[in-house]
Amino acid sequence: MKTVKIELREVKLGILSGATKGWFIVGEQDIIHGMAHPIDGELFTISSTTDPRIQAFGWCPMFDSLAHVQNDLEIALAMSSAAEVEEWIEESERFDDEGHQGHLH
Repeated sequence: MKTVKIELREVKLGILSGATKGWFIVGEQDIIHGMAHPIDGELFTISSTTDPRIQAFGWCPMFDSLAHVQNDLEIALAMSSAAEVEEWIEESERFDDEGHQGHLH
């Protein structure tokens, strides 16, 4: 499967009580595709307002580690469309349409 190299660049994200740790999803030529941040303790989620391939993961996808975030995004960002990413997610073991609203690693 084709992949692209990405970097999860640590940043501070603003929250009501100050700041929390987060990561910009940075691709080739320092293009920021979105961001990752922790949720519910040991889980992570991703989001993007600009890249439909990240949006294809759905609302608040959950990952159990930053390594899974990076691995999945290196695959997804090598794809040519959101539809291709959606198909890959649905066909993979990552998809759980029963207990977790669609996507959990």
